[in-house]
Amino acid sequence: MSDQRMAAVRDWMADEDLDALLVSSRPNVRYLTGFTGEGLLVLDEGALICTDRRYTVQAGEEAPGIECGTGKSHLECATGRLRKGGHARVGFEAPHLTCESHATLAEGLEGVELVPCGDQIKRLRAVKDEEELSLVQRAAGIADAAFVQWREWLEPGVTEREAALELERLMVVGGAERASFEVIVAGGPNGAKPHARPGSREIVRDELVVVDWGAVFEGYCSDCTRTVVVGELDEKQREVWEAVREAQLAGIEALRPGLEGREVDAVARELLRERGYGEEFGHGVGHGVGLEVHELPGLGSSSEDELRPGNVVTVEPGVYIEGWGGVRLEELMAVTEDGGRRLTRAPYDL
Repeated sequence: MSDQRMAAVRDWMADEDLDALLVSSRPNVRYLTGFTGEGLLVLDEGALICTDRRYTVQAGEEAPGIECGTGKSHLECATGRLRKGGHARVGFEAPHLTCESHATLAEGLEGVELVPCGDQIKRLRAVKDEEELSLVQRAAGIADAAFVQWREWLEPGVTEREAALELERLMVVGGAERASFEVIVAGGPNGAKPHARPGSREIVRDELVVVDWGAVFEGYCSDCTRTVVVGELDEKQREVWEAVREAQLAGIEALRPGLEGREVDAVARELLRERGYGEEFGHGVGHGVGLEVHELPGLGSSSEDELRPGNVVTVEPGVYIEGWGGVRLEELMAVTEDGGRRLTRAPYDL
C-alpha cells in the first residue's frame, strides 16, 4: 500500500515541478512508510528516511525496503542527500517545518529553490482505504467497550480527573495503545466548556456529565462523545439532550459524497436554531479522523471540503449554556457511496 501512496505523492510532485519533497509531519511520514520514530522523509527518485541511531533498527523493521540514513541531525542527513542529487526545486511542508529548520535548509542548500507546499499528503490521507477503515473500526470498538464498563463504574463523589483516568485505563486494558486525546469528563456547569479539562470537581447526582474519549489502535484514532447523568434528568436537561440528538441524527442522515462540509453543518445547525439553541452551538459539526484525531475533511460552517467515499468524520453538535452545563453527542462515521456507516457503537441511553 505504501507504493500506491508514494506514487500518488510523486504524481503531485510532477504536477508541481518538484525534484524532491521534504516530509516533516510525523503522521505523513508514517502514512507513506510505516515508520513511527523521529525523522524526516526525502522523496525524489527514491525515498530516504532521515533519522538517528536510536531509530535505525526500528526503521528497518517498520519500513523494510526503504533506505535509512543517519547524521548529526535529521536535517543534516536530508541536506546531504539533496546536495548529492543535484536538485533544483525542493518542496517542503510549510505547515510543519519550523522557521529555524527552514533557515538550516536554506543554508545547507544554497542555490536550491525551496518551495513552500501545503499539506497535500494530509489531503490524500482524508480518503481511507479498507485497511485504514478496519483499524479505525477496531479503535472505536475498544473505546465503545471501555465506555460500557465505565458507565457501570461511575458514581457520585468520583472526581472528573479520576473518571477520565479510569476510562483511559479501561481502553488501554482493552487493547488500545493509548487514548487518542486527553479524555474529557465535564460534570454540571463544566459541560458548558467544549474542551473542558477534567479537574478535582466531583460528579454530582442528577447532573449532566459530558464524556469525550477515543482510543488509538495501530496508529489510528477513534473519537466519540456521550452525555450521561448519574441519577435522573429534569425537564430542561431532557429537552436539551433531545434537541442535540435530533440535530445529530439530521447531520448523520445528511452525509453523502459530493456534499461540502458546510452543507452538513448547516443541516444540524438549522435544527438547533429551530429548537431555540442556535446561539449555544459555537463550533463546527465535525471533522475528519485517522492517524490524527483532527484531520480533513472539515465539517464546519465555512468548510468547502467535499465529502468522498472513504472519509471518516465525526458528527457532533452540542449545546453549551454558561452556568448550567452542556450536551454534546458525537458519532464517528465512514462516508460510503450512498451515505454513511456508523463506526462507533457506544450506547446512548442516559
